Amino acid sequence: MNRNITATILIVLAAGIYFTVTQSMLDGAKAVQAVNVQYLAAIDSADQLIKVRDQVLKDYNTLSLDDKGRLNKMLPNTVDNIRLIIDLNSVALKHGFSLRNIKAVASAAGQKSTTASVSTPQMMPANNMNGANTIATPILDTVTVSFSVSAPYLQFISFMQDLEADLRIMDLTHLTMSVNDTGTYDYSLEFKTYWMRSQ
Repeated sequence: MNRNITATILIVLAAGIYFTVTQSMLDGAKAVQAVNVQYLAAIDSADQLIKVRDQVLKDYNTLSLDDKGRLNKMLPNTVDNIRLIIDLNSVALKHGFSLRNIKAVASAAGQKSTTASVSTPQMMPANNMNGANTIATPILDTVTVSFSVSAPYLQFISFMQDLEADLRIMDLTHLTMSVNDTGTYDYSLEFKTYWMRSQ
């Protein structure tokens, strides 16, 4: 009889300990295990990103100086509004007219626009996991250029084709045209071009 009572008490105590202490410890262990799985997945993703980054750096380093110069013209890493305006005006002069009312406004991502002379951003490299190489973290910023021009239609079309064929990426965002009887029309244009800011 005493054995049955002792066994029953021990079973009740074991069940009580399991449901009060052991169950909460098991729940905590499961939560830690779930977090651990997430960390392992994040580490795996980071390893894959490092491999892709290293491959891109390797490919970039195999480019010739000429190709690197072309890439830098396509998407420069500095804001040089004066150089941009001079380049645009030289294309226009090649077609027999010049640009008027030229404005260049640089706007950084998440910041208010700034006009005219914009200082060159500092290159601030970000270290990778093992510290062996350093790469900069780029942010795509824009420069909005607007100007007006008076030109015959065919010359204006040739001008636009030259801008289209230029290496620098430019998106036409606004175009107005005033027609008159002289054959020389007034155009107002706005372009958006891009540059990579490193942080």
